[in-house]
Amino acid sequence: MKSLLKILVCLVIVFVGLCKPETGEINYSEQSNNPNVPINTEVVLNKGFKPVMGQTVYVPIYSHIYYLRKRKVYNLAATISIHNIDLNNSIVLKFVKYYDTNGTFLNDYISKPVKLGPLASTDFFIEQHDTRGGVGANFLIEWVSETKVSPPIVESVMLGTAGTQGVSFLSTGRVIKEFKPAK
Repeated sequence: MKSLLKILVCLVIVFVGLCKPETGEINYSEQSNNPNVPINTEVVLNKGFKPVMGQTVYVPIYSHIYYLRKRKVYNLAATISIHNIDLNNSIVLKFVKYYDTNGTFLNDYISKPVKLGPLASTDFFIEQHDTRGGVGANFLIEWVSETKVSPPIVESVMLGTAGTQGVSFLSTGRVIKEFKPAK
């Protein structure tokens, strides 16, 4: 009986030793392994490009939020998603610019215009530890099209994890400027 108890105690010690402490970080692949993920194409907008419609879209994001009477900060990762919802036509993203709480320019996420095919989408990611934007950060996204299209859906998803707690929410982009072609 005593030897059975010793074996049981040894097994418990081994199993406890195999357990890893929770760090609050989740390891996922940095890139999708899905071969169907669309590849966006950089394009050159030459003088022959004549857009007939387009918009500048404002998208709020949050690098962090406050809790416990503004005494604590909860950092958030953010994903900006741009969905071309037109069934037949492409759109062109002219810029994807990131600004902080004070309206100071931080980064342009595309160096050249990017073509987004019919029903294609693209995204841009801000790491959870990147808090440069603050609680009032935002993106300005400008898109154009040579044909009349359904305007894209532009959203941001914020997500934060710490230990066993997680927070996530969504913000929708708002059109702040409509492109009007020259007559």
